[in-house]
Amino acid sequence: MIEVRFSVGEDKTVSMEMKGHAGSAPKGEDLICASATMLAYTAAQAVQFLWENGQLQCKPKIRLEDGKAQIVAIPKEDSAAQVMHAFWVVQCGAHVLAHNYPGHVRLEAMRV
Repeated sequence: MIEVRFSVGEDKTVSMEMKGHAGSAPKGEDLICASATMLAYTAAQAVQFLWENGQLQCKPKIRLEDGKAQIVAIPKEDSAAQVMHAFWVVQCGAHVLAHNYPGHVRLEAMRV
């Protein structure tokens, strides 16, 4: 089971955590895992672009490992909407996966 969690902290920290494997096919052939991985890499790249464009308070935390991803960003006040939008788009993709493959993907969504 892939578990995906999006959250917004009281300090305005926005994060995505993903862990697990879908288990719908052998490693290297699992299209659900590949889809989830692409979402994690998309979130990581979007956050990296936001950092490079000076829209984050500090360097983001980006960890991408086999079966685990963590992306954490703290937006500058004037960039909060852009950062939230980046995470929201990835959350939309995770929603589609969880909806289409409920036995393989579980989503805990942030409230916007």
